[in-house]
Parts: sequence; C-alpha cells; structure tokens
Amino acid sequence: MGQSALSKPLSAEEFERLHLRQHQWAQIRRSLTQLLSHLLILIVGMFFLIPFLWMLITSFKSDRDVFRTPPTWLPYDNVTVKIQGQELLLYHVQIEGETKELALLKVAEGLGDFVDPQNPEIVYSQVRMRFAEPILKVGLRWRNYIDAMSRATRPGLGVNFWTYFKNSLIIAFFTIIGTLLSNSPVAYAFARINFPGRQAFFIFVLATMMLPYQVTMIPLYLFFNETLHWGDSFLPLIVPAFFANAYDVFLLRQFFKTIPEELADAARVDGASELDIFLRIMLPLSVPVLATVTVFTFLYAWNDFQGPLLYLTSPQNFTMSLGLQDFKGQRIVAWNLLMAASVVFTVPIIIAFFFAQRTFIQGIKLTGLKE
Repeated sequence: MGQSALSKPLSAEEFERLHLRQHQWAQIRRSLTQLLSHLLILIVGMFFLIPFLWMLITSFKSDRDVFRTPPTWLPYDNVTVKIQGQELLLYHVQIEGETKELALLKVAEGLGDFVDPQNPEIVYSQVRMRFAEPILKVGLRWRNYIDAMSRATRPGLGVNFWTYFKNSLIIAFFTIIGTLLSNSPVAYAFARINFPGRQAFFIFVLATMMLPYQVTMIPLYLFFNETLHWGDSFLPLIVPAFFANAYDVFLLRQFFKTIPEELADAARVDGASELDIFLRIMLPLSVPVLATVTVFTFLYAWNDFQGPLLYLTSPQNFTMSLGLQDFKGQRIVAWNLLMAASVVFTVPIIIAFFFAQRTFIQGIKLTGLKE
C-alpha cells in the first residue's frame, strides 16, 4: 500500500504547481545572484569613487573648511557681516547663559573680542573662544578654480596652471598623431602582407615589451640630451611616438586579422594597391580599435610624469603632472586650490573616455577575437 502510494503519478494540477514553485525559486536565486553581484561591484567601485569625490568636494572648500575638525563632506563657508566697512565673521556666542549672534573683531590667546551687528557700539571683550561657535552655510567656492589655474607657482617666471595645461595638450595631441601614423601601417603589414621572416620579426617586436623602461631610460636620456641636444624641449616626449611600439602594433594587428580577407581580395581584383586597401578599406573599418589606441595614448601622454621629469627643466615647459608636484612642493600649500587644479587635470581624461566609450569598448572586444 505504501509503495503504491509513493509511486502514484502526480496530477496535472500538482505537476504545474511544482513546476511553478521551481520556477519561482530559480527566479529568486537569479535575483539574489544579480543583487549580490551589483552590490560587490558597488563596493569595489566606492574604493575608486570616494577619493575622487573627496578631491572634488575639497576643491570647493575654503581654507578654514579644509582643516575643520571633524571633517565634513559638504563644503561650508563662514557667514560674514559688514560692519563699518569691514567683513567680520559671525558667531553664536554664549554670554551669561544667553546665546547671542555676534561678529568677531579679533582673537588672541584663545580670547576674542565680539561686537553686536545690530548695535556696533556694544563690544564684548575677552570672551573665551570655546564658548563661540561659527555660523556656517553650505557654499561652493567656484572661485577656487579660477585662483588655482591663474595662480603662478613660480611668480618670478609668470607661469601658471594654464601654461602647464597647454603644454600637456600639445604633447598629448602630437603623441596621438604619431602613434596612429606609425603603428597602423606596421600592424597592417604584420597582419596582411606576406614577406619573408614576418613571424620572426613580429615575435622580435613583441619581445621588446619585456624590456622595462628602467633599462632604456638612461641610454635614451643620453641620446636625446648629449647627442641630439633636445634637452628641455617637447621633442624627446613626442618624437618616439612616431616610431611604432609593440603594444599598439599587437592591438591593431589583432583587429586587422578579424576583417574578412575577401574584402581585400575583391579590391585587388579591381586593381587596388596595398596602400589603397589600407587607406580605403582597413582604416575606415578600424575606427573602434583606432579610438581605443587614441584613448590609451592620451591617458599615457596626459598622465606621464617620469618622462617630463627627465627631459623638462624650465617651468615654462612643465606639464600638468609636473606643475601639480611643483605646486605641492611649496612651503605653504593651499590644499583647496591644489584639489581644484587636480580636478582640472582629471576632467580631460573623463571626457575622453565618455566620448569614446562605446567605440572604445567595441574595439577592446573585437581585438580579443580569435584569428
């Protein structure tokens, strides 16, 4: 009896109910997996986002607010009042058990003199500052960005962050041009033109990636400075970009290999040369990977610190990375202005990525396809 009861087949209604329950559990597991995945991504992303947000918020703070204890996320500024032509800070001051709104005249050795804004003739002298609390308001000091970019880190030479910004743009622009012009034809040759020793040459090019920069740094420095006399100029930072590098050659070659060979064969039947095929077929189809190379090159040239540090000695030729370090090296650092300049340094990188985001990701995906 028991065995027949266990082996009794399920009715259609019971089977549908069981199937629905299994489907619901599968949906719950899928939702929990997605939730945990997004939560993990959010937690990891906060490690990168919080420092940037702190830099951004600090760039809007006043000098006093930067060193406020405990620190605050929002930028606060002191409320001021004009009394007899003077801008004075307002405080809530406890006097004789009563809280009054007074303006600070002067402070010395923990004691302050306050005046009543409503009746300037009433002055409270020798008030302990521990009984006074500044009146604050949330305010963004946009002026910090103007002051940071216009402030001369070397007053005697008349240079400022706009000079460094211009120099960084010049170097990044010509580095991108040189990288695209030099790497594209080399990568096309390795991908589509059969010549003796092609694979051996390609392996040799890839082998140069194993050489650390520290190995070639001193010989290159002596070559550019002692032999070519290019010291303290942009040439040592720009000219090497016009000679192909292994990383970009490999990236472009992998993309060229994904383009159907039939397109090139059809063009050859129509009498097109290899140069025509490269310029009229390959390059227009390679916009995603060219955008990827452009973004990578811009990031490298814009963030480069060691190269400018080696070859540039005059403040008039400093890049943004050197300018920020020079600004930080001063005896008195205005941290809010330094953070404002750092935000300006970061903004072009963010803009470059978001404008080329879709093309950039597509290029990364396609260069990873199998041959």
